[in-house]
Amino acid sequence: MQLRRFSAWFALLAGSVALAAAPAIALTLPPPTISFNGWQPGTTALGCTTEGFVTTCAGSNASPPSGNFTVTNWNLSLDNDPTVTNFFAIQNNLLGAQTFTITVQIPTAGTFGPPVQITGSVQGGATDANGTGGVTLSSSAPTAMYQALVDGSPVQTLLNDPQNFTSAVPFGSVSTGFVNFGPTNLGIAATSSIGITIKFTLSPGDIASFTSVFNLIPEPGTIVLLATGLVGMAHFGRRRA
Repeated sequence: MQLRRFSAWFALLAGSVALAAAPAIALTLPPPTISFNGWQPGTTALGCTTEGFVTTCAGSNASPPSGNFTVTNWNLSLDNDPTVTNFFAIQNNLLGAQTFTITVQIPTAGTFGPPVQITGSVQGGATDANGTGGVTLSSSAPTAMYQALVDGSPVQTLLNDPQNFTSAVPFGSVSTGFVNFGPTNLGIAATSSIGITIKFTLSPGDIASFTSVFNLIPEPGTIVLLATGLVGMAHFGRRRA
C-alpha cells in the first residue's frame, strides 16, 4: 500500500514539475509579424516554415511595391518558447538617405513570468554599394538602433542615440561592433509576444545588415517551490499510512 502511494505521489510530482517547466501551450498560434518600414510581405513570401514552436525564414531579393528598398537577404529563427534571432541585409534604393524600421515579433506560447530574465545582442554594419565613396549608418533621433520588445513595448535598448558610423572609402564599409546585455531581471511578465525593432538611417544606394537576438528565460523558482511542496505532501502521506 505504501509503495503504491509513493509511486502515485512520484508520478504526480513528475507531471506537475513538467507542467510548471512548460509554458501554457495554445493549440494554434498566430504567425510572426515581420515588417520593413510598414511593409509586411507575409511568411509565405519570406519563405517561412514552422516546425513545433520554431519558425524559420530565409530568402533574398524582396521589394515593396514602392521599390524604395530591397531586402537583399534575410534569415530569421523565431521560437514561441520564446527567442528571436533576426538577420537581414537591406539596400536603400532612393537618391537620398532613408530611415528604416524593421520589426519582428513572435507570439509567446503562453505567459512567461514574472519573474523572467532577458538577454540580447546586436551587431550591424553598412557598405558603399555604388562606389560613390561614402557610406553612413546612423541612429534616428531619439531612438536606439536596437529595441527589445515584450508585449509590443521596449524593455531594453542597445546602440542608443546618437550613433554615427561613416566611411569615405569607395566601396568601403563600417561596423557598429558587437554589443549585448543580460542576463537582466525583468519585473513584468510576457503575456502575448516578444520581438526586436531595429531602426537606423542609411545613405543612398548603400546596403546595411544587422544580426540581432532577444531571448526571454523564465525563472525556475516557481518550479522548485512546486516540487518541494509536492515532496512534502508525499512524505506526510507516508507517515500517516
